[in-house]
Amino acid sequence: MRAPRYDIAFYAPWAGPTLAAGHRPTGGAEVQMLHLARGLAGRGLRVALLTYETPGLPSQVDGVDVLTQWHPRWKFAPARRVATLGATVWRLARTDAGTIVQRSAGAMTGIVGTVARIRRRRFVYSSASTIDFTFEETGQRRSAVALYTLGVRLAHRIVVQTDEQAALCTGRFGRRSVVIRSVAQPAADGVAGAGADGFLWIGRLATYKNPQALLDLAAAVPEAPFTIVCVPSPDDPPATAAAVAAAGARLDNLQVLGPQPRPAMLARIARATAIVSTSDFEGMPNTLLEGWSHGLPALTLNHDPDGVIARHGLGHCANGSPTALAEHARQLWAGRETDHALRDACRAYVRREHAPEQVVGRWIEVLGLG
Repeated sequence: MRAPRYDIAFYAPWAGPTLAAGHRPTGGAEVQMLHLARGLAGRGLRVALLTYETPGLPSQVDGVDVLTQWHPRWKFAPARRVATLGATVWRLARTDAGTIVQRSAGAMTGIVGTVARIRRRRFVYSSASTIDFTFEETGQRRSAVALYTLGVRLAHRIVVQTDEQAALCTGRFGRRSVVIRSVAQPAADGVAGAGADGFLWIGRLATYKNPQALLDLAAAVPEAPFTIVCVPSPDDPPATAAAVAAAGARLDNLQVLGPQPRPAMLARIARATAIVSTSDFEGMPNTLLEGWSHGLPALTLNHDPDGVIARHGLGHCANGSPTALAEHARQLWAGRETDHALRDACRAYVRREHAPEQVVGRWIEVLGLG
């Protein structure tokens, strides 16, 4: 039996847990790929999503075919990498798609791009963060940096989330990119509560995410509750996890949680006062988008993507000042039940700039899939 022909395939190896019940969700990049895949399938396109084998994974979700790839979990890293390479090439070679999209910097960018080019398929690289354009500064192996650079060079199109990333792409690779905003699913008006659950921080405990700044903020604003949802990764410093656990035991206003199922996380977002980001750099964080969808302002320490927080009145950026961050948190907490204009501005921004029909339509236009 001949394999189906797809208009577009998304290579998202870590998306499986988000689709399979009973697994902790993966990151924002995977959520974005799923939103796009569903949206394109909803427009009548034939769409596939390629992901690692995961127990309980469905074969199709909202019109998107889910194709699995073997993922070795051997402890010996060199053998694991070689086996993963072979499994990736095999999966891609068996997927008949006119366009293949891969997201986020990594060695896989080069592998996917090379296979796509050999098979004369269109390859699209989609950035997930500003760090994608300073990848060589993140301590990655030289082979991974070389493969990533090759993949970007091979891409027929480069899609970025923000004007900031577009400028970085030109500076780093000398290539023009296309800006397509991230997808956010608008929540129904009135879904968000009065912010009684306080401030919510969600993410890995990676150094660049700077979770210590959240712990310091909770200590500086004891009148407000804080929740930190930790998504563990083997690359995260063990000392950071220990510091978070110790702070949770020490501070009465800090709740420390592990990974949450997506429905539970969305319900928690709806009850929060604001979404906090303390990262040194980001793309367009999915957590902020989901917060704005529910009418929650952003509270960021360092990064305001494309200046949208300040320009559209979507919360506060402290521009690197912990003192300012704490003061903004106090203001948001004090106005949690009365600042309806702020919540309305957040919802309106998402509907205007990130609605699925607009973003999906832009992808169809850019890729010529209409």
